[in-house]
Amino acid sequence: MITRQGDIGETLYLVTAGAVRLASVTPDGREVVVALLGTGDVFGECALLERPSPVEARAVGQADVVAIPVPLLGEIVEHRPAIAEQLLRLAASRLHRTSRALEQALVEDVPTRVSRRLRDLAEEHGTCGDNGVTIGVPLTQEELGRMVGASRETVNRTLRGLTARGLVRTYEHTVVIPDPTALEPEPEPVSS
Repeated sequence: MITRQGDIGETLYLVTAGAVRLASVTPDGREVVVALLGTGDVFGECALLERPSPVEARAVGQADVVAIPVPLLGEIVEHRPAIAEQLLRLAASRLHRTSRALEQALVEDVPTRVSRRLRDLAEEHGTCGDNGVTIGVPLTQEELGRMVGASRETVNRTLRGLTARGLVRTYEHTVVIPDPTALEPEPEPVSS
């Protein structure tokens, strides 16, 4: 655990290695995975606003995170303005990803959301090999469901369909995507 939801922090964080999972618990007790951050991503920007954190941050496996106290940030920015520009870019990039994920959750079906999220994870955390792109963070069906706003059962059904089409291979908590560009979702059947 790096930060807890609801805490008012005084620190901005930079991921220098590994992955960090940002999640929020809704008032009805459901956990929603907001983001899976990797090397070069920042979080904790609510500390700049002196507001409670809307998410908890937790390392996924081994992760290295640099803590930058907000009071020190002013000095860093003053002496190295390029750092301020880069931090703004990183925060804006995450805001863009979050907005896109919200839009997708509102208008796309589950197979489309799962396929897009797997492609994003392959791009952000993937390692290319002879058999395709291996997503470099452990990923359970429940965790993927929390990322796309779906039940584990629905994610399981979607992954079985993608596996049957040869688009995804799963091994315990590891996902391999032979060709991420071919990972186009199959439309859900329309029920009458």
